[in-house]
Amino acid sequence: MAADDLSTIISPALFKNHSAIMLIIDPESGDIVQANDAAALFYGFNVSELEKKSIQQINIFTNEQVAQERAAARTEGRNYFVFKHRLASGDMRTVSVYSTPFNVNGKTQLLSVIHDISSQRSLEKELWRYQENLEELIRIQIGEIEKKQSDQLLLAIISIALLCVLLLILSVLATRLRRAKRAAQQDSSKLQAIFDSIDDLLIFAEPNQRISAANKKAQQILTAKMPLFGRFMYEFEVSQTLSSDAINEHEYKGAEGNFWGEYTCTKVVDNDARHLGSIHFIHDISERIATRRQQRLASTVFATTNEGVFVSNGKNEIIMVNRAFINITGYSQDDALGKTPSLLNSGRHNSEFFKAMYLQLNTQGQWEGEIWNRRKDGCIYPCWLSIAVVFDDTKNIEMFVAILNDISLRKENEQEMWLQTNLDTLTGLPNRQHFYNKVDQQMLHAQAEQKRLAICFIDLDRFKSVNDTLGHATGDLLLLEASKRIKACMSSGNLVARLGGDEFSLLLTNINTVNQIEHIALKVLNALNSPFVIAEHEVFVSGSMGITLYPDDGLERKILIRNADSAMYKAKEKGRNCFEFFTPGMHEQAQARSQLEGALHKALSNNEFTIHYQPIISIDGERLGCEALLRWYNPELGHVSPADFIPICEELGLIVPIGAWVLREACQQASNWCCKLDGNFFITVNFSSVQFVRQNVSELVKECLAETGLAAECLSLEITETVLADSSDTTLKQLQAIRAQGVGLAIDDFGTGYSSLSYLKRFPLTKLKIDREFIKELPDNTEDCALVSAIISMANNLKLKVIAEGVETQEQEDFLRNLNCDYIQGFLYSKGLPNDEFELFLEANSSHIKI
Repeated sequence: MAADDLSTIISPALFKNHSAIMLIIDPESGDIVQANDAAALFYGFNVSELEKKSIQQINIFTNEQVAQERAAARTEGRNYFVFKHRLASGDMRTVSVYSTPFNVNGKTQLLSVIHDISSQRSLEKELWRYQENLEELIRIQIGEIEKKQSDQLLLAIISIALLCVLLLILSVLATRLRRAKRAAQQDSSKLQAIFDSIDDLLIFAEPNQRISAANKKAQQILTAKMPLFGRFMYEFEVSQTLSSDAINEHEYKGAEGNFWGEYTCTKVVDNDARHLGSIHFIHDISERIATRRQQRLASTVFATTNEGVFVSNGKNEIIMVNRAFINITGYSQDDALGKTPSLLNSGRHNSEFFKAMYLQLNTQGQWEGEIWNRRKDGCIYPCWLSIAVVFDDTKNIEMFVAILNDISLRKENEQEMWLQTNLDTLTGLPNRQHFYNKVDQQMLHAQAEQKRLAICFIDLDRFKSVNDTLGHATGDLLLLEASKRIKACMSSGNLVARLGGDEFSLLLTNINTVNQIEHIALKVLNALNSPFVIAEHEVFVSGSMGITLYPDDGLERKILIRNADSAMYKAKEKGRNCFEFFTPGMHEQAQARSQLEGALHKALSNNEFTIHYQPIISIDGERLGCEALLRWYNPELGHVSPADFIPICEELGLIVPIGAWVLREACQQASNWCCKLDGNFFITVNFSSVQFVRQNVSELVKECLAETGLAAECLSLEITETVLADSSDTTLKQLQAIRAQGVGLAIDDFGTGYSSLSYLKRFPLTKLKIDREFIKELPDNTEDCALVSAIISMANNLKLKVIAEGVETQEQEDFLRNLNCDYIQGFLYSKGLPNDEFELFLEANSSHIKI
C-alpha cells in the first residue's frame, strides 16, 4: 500500500516514527506491505528489505503452531498472539502481536503492533525453574528428615533459609513483573494513541448495543462534545440495521449531519464462547457515495440526453454509445462498438481536415466544429461535433469522448433566414442588401483583375398606374413576370436583383466594351416593352435604364449606385423605354430632384402653393367656366413647372393633402364667382388616380361643397383614363357617388392613354376633354381633323359635352365651332390667371355671357 493510502488509517509520520514496532500485513498472502523504522531497528533489516519479505519468513512457527496459538488466545481470552520471530542476526525473539483489521479500497489488511517479551519469558522460565528446584529440594529434605530424625533441625534451618532466598527471588521477579506490566500499559497507551489517530470510527458495543468504548474519531463524528459512552448503536442508524460479520453501507446520524459509512462488525467472545460485545469499524464513505451518485447522474444524462455521445479508447475504437447516438446515426450499438469514428465519414472532408482535427486533439485536448456525417441509410447530414481527450497519468491518450448534435433543422432555419435576408420574397431575386454585397465583392475582384463592371438600374414605366388601377395583386404578377423576362436576358456571371417596388438592378461583370452593355440593355428593354397578359388584362409597360461603369464613373459603391439612379431618371426624362449612360451632369440633376422633394414636403405648410384659373368658354356663349391649375413658387427654387412637381407629389403621396387643399380653395372661389354670374359658372378640378386609391374622394367633395356653399352642378372633376382603367368596385362606387351629388365628371386627355369606348359606357361621365396634341395642328392635319370630328360626333351621340383644350388660333376655334364643340379652352382666350386677374377677366367678359 502506498503511503498516501495509509494516511486514511494512521498518519504516515506517526506510523513511521513511532517507537512501537509496527507492520502492515496482507492477511491473504502474508506479505509485509509496510514497516516502520522501529521494526527495521528491531529485526535488523532496513525498511525496504522488510517490505520485500512475508511474515512467514520471520515467524518460525509452522502453520499448525500458528493455528494452535490462535486457538489458545481465544481460549484464554487474549487479544494478542505469542510467536517466535527470527532476526537478521539469526537470533530468536519471543514477541506478542496485537493485530487490528482495517479496510482500504475494498481490501482488508492488518495493522500489527509487536512487543519483544523475550526477557519477560526468560524471567518466567527462570522462576519456574527455581520453584521446581525448590520443590525438589524440599521433597529431598523431607525425605532426609524422615530418614534422619537427627538432621531435622538442620534441615528446618536450611529450609527456612531456602524459603527466605526463594521469597527474595519471588520479590525480585514480582518487581520485574510490575515493571513489565507498566511497560505493557505504556504500550497499551501507545496503541490507544494509534487507534485514536486512525481516521475511521472504532467502537466497542456491549451485547445490548450499548457503547462502552470508542476512539476519538467516533466521539468527534457521532456526538462531538456530548458523551458517547452509554449511548446505543441504533441511535445513530438511519435506514438499515447492522448485522454481525457483514460488511455493508449504512447511513448514520452525525453531530453535524448524516453521513454514509462502510462498517465491519466483529463479535468478541471469551474462552467459554460467551458473547462479550462487538467491535464496529466504520469508514466514512460520504464522498464515495456522492461520487457514485454523480456517476449515476452522469450515466442517466449519458443515456437520456438528446445529444449523441460516443466514447472511444486510446486506439480510437468505439467502446460506448448512447441512445441519442443510435437515433441520430441509425447505427445500433452492435454496429458501432469496436469500430472507429470513420464509420460516420460522409466523404465531404478530405484527409487534411482530419489531420488538423487530430493534431488539435493531441496538442490541446479538445476540438469542436461543424462536420458532415453519413447515417447508416446513406443520408448525409450536418452536425456540431465536440471531442474531448482523456489523458492518463503519463499524458497518454486514454480515451476520446465525443458529443454530436444534429443541426439539420438549424441549417434549414439558417438557410431560410439567409433567403429572407438576401432574396426578394416576391420574385426570388437577390434583394438590395444581397445586391450591394455582391457589388462590393465584384469591385474587389475587378480591381485585382483590372476589369470593368457595369451597374444598371431599371424602373418600370407606367407601373404605378397599373398598380393603382388594376390593383396590387395584378401589380405583383406583373413584377414577377418582368423579373423572369429580365433574368432570361442575362448570361451566367451577371446578377439580377429587385431593389424594391418596380426597381430592378443589373450587375454586369467581365465587361470589355460598351457595345456589350448596350446589347444587354436593348435586349432587356425589348423584353419589357412586349405586352404582358396579367389576369386577363393586356398590360403595356416599358423600362427606363440608367447605366454606370466601374471604375470609370467611381470607385465606391455608394457613388456608383447614385450614378445609376441619376442616369435612370435621365432616361425617364427622355421619353422612357430607353437607357442612358451616366454623365457628370446627371449628378447635378439628381441633387436638384432631391432638393425638389425636400421642398415639396414643406410647400403646403409654408403656403407656397397658389391656384391659377384658365377660362373655359362655351361656344354658344351661355356659360363661362375655368380650370383650376396648381402653381408652386419656392423662395429657393423659384417657379416650378407642374410637369416637374406633380409626378413627384404622386410618387411621394403628397398629392392627397395637396389635392384636398386645391379642391377647397377652388370651391371657395367658384362659390363667389357663381353668385356674380347667377349660377352660370362652373369650375373643373383635376384629380389623380392616387387620390381615388388613398382616400374617399366622394366624401371629400361632399364636405367641400357643404363648407363653401358651392352648388354641385357648378363643379366638375377632371380625371385621367388611369382612374377609369381601375376596374375595382371601390373606384366605381366613388364615381357613382360623386355623380349622385350632381357633380360633373370629365375625362381628361382623352385619346392619349388607355382609351376604351367601354369606359364611356360603364362610367357616369359628363364631359370629354380632347388633348391638345390633337388640336395644335388643326385644321391643317387631316388625320387630326378626322379624329377630332369623330370624338365630337361620338360624344354628342352619347350626350357628353366636349371641351377642346390648347386652342390658340382663330382658325382652330372656327373649325371646332363648325363641329359643334361645346367648350373652348386655350391661350386664344387666356392663359391661367391668378385669382385677382381672373376676377378682372370675369368682369370684362361677363357681359358677353347670356344670362
